[in-house]
Amino acid sequence: MRILVDSCSYNCQNVGDLAMLTVAVSRLQELWPSARIQVITNAPHIVTRHCGAVETVPVRGRRLLLQEHLFGRFRKLLPSSLADRWGRAEDRFRRRRPDFFAASLKLKARLRGSDAADVDAFLSAVDSADLTIVNGAGILNDAFPENAFGILATLDLAIARGTPTALLGQGMGPMDDPELCRRAADVLPRATLIGVRESQASVPLLKALGVSAARIVVTGDDAVELAYSAMRSRSSASREPGIGVNVRVAPYARVAHDVLTSLRDALTGAARAHRARLIPIPIAHHGGRMDIETLRDLLSGADAADARDGGANIVTPRMAIDRIGECRVMVTGSYHGAVFALAQGIPVVALAKSPYYVDKMSGVADQFGGGCEIVRLDAADFAPSVRTAIDRAWADADRVRDPLLAAAADQIRRGRAAYARLRELVTANPPIPARLVG
Repeated sequence: MRILVDSCSYNCQNVGDLAMLTVAVSRLQELWPSARIQVITNAPHIVTRHCGAVETVPVRGRRLLLQEHLFGRFRKLLPSSLADRWGRAEDRFRRRRPDFFAASLKLKARLRGSDAADVDAFLSAVDSADLTIVNGAGILNDAFPENAFGILATLDLAIARGTPTALLGQGMGPMDDPELCRRAADVLPRATLIGVRESQASVPLLKALGVSAARIVVTGDDAVELAYSAMRSRSSASREPGIGVNVRVAPYARVAHDVLTSLRDALTGAARAHRARLIPIPIAHHGGRMDIETLRDLLSGADAADARDGGANIVTPRMAIDRIGECRVMVTGSYHGAVFALAQGIPVVALAKSPYYVDKMSGVADQFGGGCEIVRLDAADFAPSVRTAIDRAWADADRVRDPLLAAAADQIRRGRAAYARLRELVTANPPIPARLVG
């Protein structure tokens, strides 16, 4: 049994996405203990460190296949209308005959003294797979078009070969870009199974793209299992009255540093009122800093020694989960900051501004059925709302704990049931003979 996993978050710089990949590989290994699992990634050492005995496939191979132009210099000599027409014809050739396109790329590479081995590795992995999985992430949307098109290309190649395909733990949309919508509407209805993290945004989008309701299942987030299991194995005495903090400053969040002063006042006021530590919880480490630098700025001057470093020592999913486990309340602008907390029975104050994050936070709040209050950072004066929400979550923490844990257990059950269906998919859809590479 050979399984190809598209990891979606290729640099493994987000501990939430890495948690989902870890759980996905673990579940696949339970279903097929002797399977050969290959993971598309740009960080092979991190993948093998967290996932164990898997092989890795360089995502660069797919990028070359999708982005390289056979006659790039020639196209520059053409009028723009002819160049666009030529480009569309080349894209059709690329999708319909990837074997010939790859052979052409290799010839071009040899002529200029470069290497196209990564293209071969990618196509060989697609070609040999008995099952292709797209691992959970929030990538199929307008915010990450390059990765979204790449994921759809992986699926398209697998489907063309007759390989069963499943997307699991997905957060879908928002998706308004016409080209991305067209591509998604071409590929996703032909996927064998699509498991989504929430029903409010993802399910309506998939139906609008033409995906049959029979192929859609709502499972919750795969990472719920990792956080829930960590909580169950940890002594309850380890919980301390802390307030976990994460803020996502990024273009796709539409949050800039100018919000930090107002947030700092709300957080420090709440910490003093409840005699709680402020505990920084970075989730994204892109460039080695991302959330860490934001949290350093946010918590500068906070009365807690471990707040001033921005949580720089939290570099794995389990570390983030365990630190959140020390909190009574989690205040987060990161989706997985919310997932890691709610799955441990800890209430959340979710910070959101962009449609992307409003959808994500609304979806996870709905999945847990309570214990997650969303504060919109685009409100004129949001700081008092943040403070009020923290006070309310602090007061409700004991009451919401058991319902949150019950919701987490239900999501784990639904997620595992979706993975169990993969056996049926493979049995019912044996792959056709290989033909992508020769």
